[in-house]
This record gives sequence, structure tokens and C-alpha cells, in this order.
Amino acid sequence: MMKKRFLLLSFFLVLFLSACNGNDELAGKTFKLGYPSVDPNMSIEGDADDPDNYASLLTVEFLDEKTFTSSIQNGEGTYVLNDNVLLLHFKNDNEILKLSFKIKESEKDFSTYAAEVSDADFEMTNADAVSHFKNLFSALNNDTYVEFIEVKE
Repeated sequence: MMKKRFLLLSFFLVLFLSACNGNDELAGKTFKLGYPSVDPNMSIEGDADDPDNYASLLTVEFLDEKTFTSSIQNGEGTYVLNDNVLLLHFKNDNEILKLSFKIKESEKDFSTYAAEVSDADFEMTNADAVSHFKNLFSALNNDTYVEFIEVKE
């Protein structure tokens, strides 16, 4: 009887710890979000595999399983990663920016993930104040394609 309780308790402990740990593969990593730069003189096929031909939108450092910082001034926020959807939620005193990406493993050798913007929402409480997120919001339309290129330190 004592062995059964011990086994049962061990089983629940393992389940509890695995639920608490989470399986966030982004935590502790930094990524440059890059998009293919458009140059009419480039051959599409060969240049798409060159990381130097990807313009940087921003850099995001995923701190833990919930928070991130970015290269945008006041670009701190929270994120949620569920299956193949990543939601970045930027917020400061005057603005809120929510970006939703459909992500998958990248086929590019230099990139970890390929992503497509599935939704972007921007709110500003004071239109006369300086905006830190509006340019990013304007640059990202639904279906915008980006590569998550891991930054090694």
C-alpha cells in the first residue's frame, strides 16, 4: 500500500513539474526579425538564401517564458507561444501593439523560424505624443513574411 502511494505521488509530482516548466523554446534566446530586402538587380532564387539580403525589422530578446525586450525604444512586453502561434504584446504609457505570427521551422540554413504576420493591432491614447511602435505597425501588414534569425553572442 505504501509503494502504491509513493508511486502515485511520484507520478503526480512529475506531471506537476512538467506543467510548471513549460516547453518554451524561445526563452533565453535573441532573434533578429528580418525580411527579404527588395532589390530589382537581385536574382530571387540565390539571394533568398543569403542572410545579408534580409533587412532587420527589430531584434527581440526572449527573457523567460513570458517577457521580452526589443531593439525598439520602450520595447518591452510579454509574449505567448502556443503551438505555431506567437503573440508579442508591446505596451508603454501611451501605446499598445499586438503582433501575432504564424511560425514554423525555417527552411533557410541561417534562420531558426519562418513566420507570417497573421494579425497586428495598434492603439495610441495620446496622438500628440511620440510614438515608439507606430513605424513597426506600419511596416507589418497581415501576411508579411519574416525570418527569425538567431543572434549568437
